[in-house]
Amino acid sequence: MMNKLFISCLPGLEDVLGQEVEKLGYAFTKGRAGVFVPYQDMKQIYILNLHLRTASRVLLPLATFRCYDKNDLYKGALGVNWQPWFKGMPTLAIDSFVMHKTLTNSLFAAQVVKDAICDQLKGKTGQRPSVDTSNPDLGLHLYIVDNMATVSFDTSNPPLHQRGYRIEGGVAPLRENLAAALLILGGYKAEDRLIDPCCGSGTFLIEAAMIASNTAPGILRPTFGFYRHPDFNEDEWQKVKADALKQEVKLEPGKLFGIEESVKAYSILKRAIHKSKFDRWIAVSNGDFRTMELPYQPTFVIANPPYGIRLSEMEELAGLYADLGDFLKQKTHKPAKGAIFTGSLELSKCVGLKTAKRYVLSNGGIECRLLTYDLY
Repeated sequence: MMNKLFISCLPGLEDVLGQEVEKLGYAFTKGRAGVFVPYQDMKQIYILNLHLRTASRVLLPLATFRCYDKNDLYKGALGVNWQPWFKGMPTLAIDSFVMHKTLTNSLFAAQVVKDAICDQLKGKTGQRPSVDTSNPDLGLHLYIVDNMATVSFDTSNPPLHQRGYRIEGGVAPLRENLAAALLILGGYKAEDRLIDPCCGSGTFLIEAAMIASNTAPGILRPTFGFYRHPDFNEDEWQKVKADALKQEVKLEPGKLFGIEESVKAYSILKRAIHKSKFDRWIAVSNGDFRTMELPYQPTFVIANPPYGIRLSEMEELAGLYADLGDFLKQKTHKPAKGAIFTGSLELSKCVGLKTAKRYVLSNGGIECRLLTYDLY
């Protein structure tokens, strides 16, 4: 796999991610929580990071080796020439996934790799890099399964769901790459008139605007991991960005509308839309979707309503889900599509509509379902 990139995603999104990769002109094979793509050159890495909507990370393998125990892992990591990667001694973090008979602790396995890197650099330069797990300059990924270990360079760092428009403080915000995937799976098209009746911090609205305008999802990001690659070429990267900007298409106004009841969430929502630069195309209103006068009849409705944990919450939310079902039936311009993403199987039954398709996906460790509806 040394000549293949691994592009990771949330489990269940491999097919959607694969379709995106193909649209960019690259072949892929499905893996576990991601896809393998034959590695070509640095330009390919720039393009994938900039344009993929549903990916989490683009990983470039540096070494693959047999790993039966801690010593094998240490020797394998020591076999990589780390000096070119640590010019200026950047801070380091090692993400890890381990399924192994003797190496049962992924944190310990990552520590072994870190020790090998530090020992090599100390011997060659007299310096050791510092670890920064929250905001590292350089990210590595360790993957050990079936006595084979792969150490990869994280060309994304931070993860690709961090688009650059998020305003902190939203309640349990949906990750941007998951929101994009839900729109794609739900059948959203650029010509649709979309409404999100419970829009929270506006992630569906902004991702829909990006899809409809063919805006590269990474265009607002201030940094990528590949800036730290020894072969990073600033001029070539700027050309890739310039090409992406040329591919953008103008949005039609009056096609994206969101409703948010919470005053606090509404304030965060407005700032996020402003930061995304889609103020002119996304309209939002503070209020209750059940009583609000709509600017148009939508052809696509998507919502991520609260899931509820306690029994009292579930009883209260049952009415909300029933009202969402009524909204889909009564307020849409037929034929239309609806999509509801929820972590509660019980509450989903309250929508009262027959589902067209169901997708099981994970959101923050919770097993969730995307329920889609064809409305006639």
